[in-house]
Amino acid sequence: MPTANVFNMAGEKMHDVVKNHLANCRQGTQSALTKGEVSYTTRKPWRQKGTGRARAGYAGSPVWYHGGVAFAPKPRDYGYTLNKKVRRLALKSALSSKAADGDILVIDGLKMDEIKTKTFKTFLTKLGVDGKALVVTENVDENVIKSARNMPLYDSHQRQDGGRQGRPRQDRGGVRLMKTAYDVIIRPIITEQSMEDLDIKKYAFEVAKDANKIEIKNAIEKIFDVTVIKVTTENVRGKAKRQGAYPQGKTASWKKAVVKLSADSKNIELFEGMV
Repeated sequence: MPTANVFNMAGEKMHDVVKNHLANCRQGTQSALTKGEVSYTTRKPWRQKGTGRARAGYAGSPVWYHGGVAFAPKPRDYGYTLNKKVRRLALKSALSSKAADGDILVIDGLKMDEIKTKTFKTFLTKLGVDGKALVVTENVDENVIKSARNMPLYDSHQRQDGGRQGRPRQDRGGVRLMKTAYDVIIRPIITEQSMEDLDIKKYAFEVAKDANKIEIKNAIEKIFDVTVIKVTTENVRGKAKRQGAYPQGKTASWKKAVVKLSADSKNIELFEGMV
């Protein structure tokens, strides 16, 4: 049976990572009018003295009904970054917590000779899996994916945002597997710079947000039948949308990957092999 190291739980780091993820998921599109933006006349409602009323300067004052909002919120980006070591420590802590509770099971391998849902369900039953489960395989196996996708509440690929706090949905059963190669690679990026890099066998792609470098490397090699020697990634923040003088939210953020092929690899025809 394979073995794995168990790390001490780091609750503070876990809290930091969850808070960071929730902040990055915020759209930041809330907006309200300040006292200078509400549509009211600037005429003084009544004279300053002699009426017995409280003094008032203009109808758009924040203290008046339908007036402007003091310190009104405006669209902004709540996202921020955490150190990679902190994120890795939190992941190790989460997995260690599951291991300490006996909720992680490591097997030597998972291979199916045919596509059959009944066989896969029998396999999970023998392992004692009841309810929700996350099945992670070393490589993409179409037989395993297609055998499991007909089970109740099964997703054939992970959503790009990973879901809130990266948690599976409510405990209603079902299985979630690793994404396929075509879920990792979304589209090639065609820019002036990327076209110049073709001469040195460098190609740029938009990839799934939660895809790591190993998954990207395996996906490129499987789709285009080439040898990848280096992968670099970059998270591209969305740009502010503007309507008039003020920003109105922002475009969606996405992930970019630049792959470099070995000298003896064939060139990639950018639109070949993509679906």
